[in-house]
Amino acid sequence: MALVDWYILSMVCLAGAASPGPSWILLVNSVVKDGRKAGIAFGIAHGLGIFVYAGLVAFGLLILISIAPWVSLVLEFIGLLFLLWLARSMIKNSFEIDPLNDVGSDWISRQLLEHARNGFLIVFLNPKVAVFFIAIFSQFLISASSLQGKMIMVITATLIDAGWYIFLALLLTVPKFKIYLQLNAEKIGVFLGVLLLIVSFVLAVNIIRTFF
Repeated sequence: MALVDWYILSMVCLAGAASPGPSWILLVNSVVKDGRKAGIAFGIAHGLGIFVYAGLVAFGLLILISIAPWVSLVLEFIGLLFLLWLARSMIKNSFEIDPLNDVGSDWISRQLLEHARNGFLIVFLNPKVAVFFIAIFSQFLISASSLQGKMIMVITATLIDAGWYIFLALLLTVPKFKIYLQLNAEKIGVFLGVLLLIVSFVLAVNIIRTFF
């Protein structure tokens, strides 16, 4: 894969990762609720979800969705239910946010796994991510038709996505931001939950228009 092509691919992937959406909302919620490590866990798992879809697209294993559109519908519907459940949990848990001072390591580990789960599923249950990579990778498959070239594309997309969300997690836990988030954790939690409900409603309308 030519260096110029790789640079263009990287910029497009960064633009995709940086586009605001449900993932941003969940990341901010993770940081507000459980701090920097939670945000990093979310970012790594989000990148893993990107790795799955990017790999499926690059190696041509996503034919199933094109052959059976109902697979995409099922994934989107489950994803919608997942977002609604997350919105409810965010609003409910915003009134139960406690500092992580006097909790055991087992509890912290469970919380990190929860945020990692959210990071992975928000990608995996969104088949539109596959459409995004089909549109991007189709421009580079000729110059990156080898196994090595495809791996470079997949790894690039994965690292940029995970790196972006880890960067946001680190940025949000800079002392000034951290103090503000801690002082307004309850309000931010409710706001993010309501925002996610609105996003879920918009997605539901889009699903109905697309498939029905």
